[in-house]
Amino acid sequence: MSEGWNIAILGATGAVGEALLETLAERQFPVR
Repeated sequence: MSEGWNIAILGATGAVGEALLETLAERQFPVR
């Protein structure tokens, strides 16, 4: 079983959601 978090981001297509996804990617947060 791989490590990671199941995260739901509401409004992921909006400006705030996109910024949050970008921040998680930059910090290499283990999101599936």
